[in-house]
Amino acid sequence: MVSASKRLIFDACHGLASHVLGTLLAVLLPMITLAQGTPAGTQVSNQAVLQFEINGTPQQALSNSNAIIVQELINVAVVWQNAATVTTASPALEQVLTYRIRNTGNGTEAFSLSINNSPPGSDDFDPLNPRIHFDGNNNNSYDGPAVDPLYTPGSNDPQLDANGNDSVVLFVLNDIPAGLADGENGNSRLSVQSTTAGAAGSATGTPLSGLGDSGADAVVGSSNAVASATGGYQVVNNTVDVSITKSAEVIADGQLCNSAPCDPVPGATLRYTLQVDVSGAGTAENLTITDGIPANTRYVPSSITLDSTSLTDTTGDDPGSLSGNLVSVDLGNISGAATFVITLDVTIN
Repeated sequence: MVSASKRLIFDACHGLASHVLGTLLAVLLPMITLAQGTPAGTQVSNQAVLQFEINGTPQQALSNSNAIIVQELINVAVVWQNAATVTTASPALEQVLTYRIRNTGNGTEAFSLSINNSPPGSDDFDPLNPRIHFDGNNNNSYDGPAVDPLYTPGSNDPQLDANGNDSVVLFVLNDIPAGLADGENGNSRLSVQSTTAGAAGSATGTPLSGLGDSGADAVVGSSNAVASATGGYQVVNNTVDVSITKSAEVIADGQLCNSAPCDPVPGATLRYTLQVDVSGAGTAENLTITDGIPANTRYVPSSITLDSTSLTDTTGDDPGSLSGNLVSVDLGNISGAATFVITLDVTIN
């Protein structure tokens, strides 16, 4: 009787295991992301217990132990991180788009990266010379190749932990062609592909025998083991921004005063510092800085400097000049990012 009972339990458990495995795959495959999934390679074990009596004496029989190895589900997601289309001049170099990729499967996975600057859809131009850099110091800002290393396909493919717990920020850099008009748009698509599934991707549910974590089988999720996101540029040929800040300090014998008797009393000399910052794309044309000599002070002759270089008070021989009670520094046309520091001295009457 005991032997027959054991056989019944074995058959029941075997059928149940097959049903559970089929149900498990049916549930997992449609999922694009997993909030938290059982790691690939985990063994799910189960054993049934049969209890009965013979002549009033309690008896027990155990089924065989049934084990299922959780397969690796391969899924990936990529998101363009910029809040809006990136404005750029034409031409322009190293214009940055920011992306984040995340492994949403349940196993550690390596991913290959590629860029398509002629993706399907409508735009006006193709960005040039695409390249990908990793966010080397995790500050979400491109800091140059010395800090944010260049991606080389097959050499430093990112490898990410499972279940969305690991992600990486990538910077896609493109150059913008010359001759584009304001308002023209160009797109750049980053694609991310599981190296396990292969370069072409695979249909949802494709089995990959023995290629999962810990030697488990893998199965392709509904992302087809590939994901992409498209970022874009818009040409605005003059987005230049110019700002100026002013400060004043007392000086003595040409040096800044840090202690008494360097006080702003009659006879003391004040040094005004003007910092001009130019940023954005385009050109600030005919950039001129003027500063009036304050009441109750007198200008110290030939005290104008530009970036620590002395200028004269005469108009036309260098960028600086004094006309009446007005100091001027003419910087001309400034393209691209730049900072200028101008100083001039006055004496308190």
